[in-house]
Amino acid sequence: MPIRCVSTLLRHDCSALTLCCGDLHANPGRSEARLRGLNLIRLRSHRTFLALVLLAVLVVAMGCDLSVGQSTLDPKGDVAEHQKNLFLFVFWIAVAIFVVMFGALAYILVRFRTKPGSEDMIPAQTHGNTTLEIGWTILPAILVIAITIPTIRGISGTYDPPASYSATPEMTVEVVGHQWWWEYKYLNASGEVDFVTANEMHIPLDTVIRLDLRSADVIHSFSIPKLAGTRDAVPGRENRSWFIAREAGRYEGQCKELCGLSHALMRTIVFAESQSEYAAWADVQRSPAIAVSAETQEGLDAFLEIRGSKGACFVCHTIDGVENAVGEVGPNLTHFGSRETIGANIMEQGGANLGRWLRDPTAVKPGSIMPDMELSEAEITAVSAYLASLQ
Repeated sequence: MPIRCVSTLLRHDCSALTLCCGDLHANPGRSEARLRGLNLIRLRSHRTFLALVLLAVLVVAMGCDLSVGQSTLDPKGDVAEHQKNLFLFVFWIAVAIFVVMFGALAYILVRFRTKPGSEDMIPAQTHGNTTLEIGWTILPAILVIAITIPTIRGISGTYDPPASYSATPEMTVEVVGHQWWWEYKYLNASGEVDFVTANEMHIPLDTVIRLDLRSADVIHSFSIPKLAGTRDAVPGRENRSWFIAREAGRYEGQCKELCGLSHALMRTIVFAESQSEYAAWADVQRSPAIAVSAETQEGLDAFLEIRGSKGACFVCHTIDGVENAVGEVGPNLTHFGSRETIGANIMEQGGANLGRWLRDPTAVKPGSIMPDMELSEAEITAVSAYLASLQ
């Protein structure tokens, strides 16, 4: 009786309600407790629904913040603009489908809901509708085609710039992914390496930047969302991409392919600047390292010191103009002091950050192949001063 009572109350069954009332008179305490429990369940359901709605609103609101460094909805270049337009095209089609389908579902649920007194009535039975079946077969096919064609065109257009950019100045940067940092080799008009830097890419505005992507170890994925989408860097294979910046600024990027323990710490920055600013920066990059001074000589000596099985700093790093410092395992440090960040953009340059990195690299970036060179505090201070001088 009690179970029947609750279930039929939910169905608004009048005959059962009479029985429930009889049970209420017979067992008033127990029945009232069950009714209170039923009301509590309904209240909790309403609260759960309200919490889910608020959560959905919060998620949508978070996605509307265009000030974040890697927002694809705030493009600053032509490729990113085209990708945003393609996304919005597909998005609004999806919104239209959602409104039509769930609108129809809501209408059916309200219009044909079971009414009191008609629980046992069987509605008129139908067996197929040829017109509807043809319609809901053809319409999805048309939608798929409408989405597929611009998507394929959009993807193919990310490998090389269209012919309409033939008169636009261009340059090529060879991008090499390492665990966990980016190497940038700027090529001259002859396709030869002009200069090499790491983690921070500088580009001139209104110039087509061709990217030749490869990897030195595992699969990485290069992405600067405000300038262009993602493109994989694969060991043993060369990939291509391009972008063009229309607005000066600092644009953040991130490896988008799980590539090991410090994948989340493999970041990069692109600085888009005027032609004159870029030319001045490039001239500096082509020059050898600044001459060592009396104040930085101690740091250079520590950098060149061989430390038994640990090796030496110059074994892994290049500093143009410093004898024997021609290592290619780690980033090129020729103009390290001019960079704004260190550790593949996980810490700002300056202060105690460089000392923290030199003291224990794996504590800053877990899995880093750079060993703890067991430098003394005095040596850490001296090496930090020397590297900061490399402007």
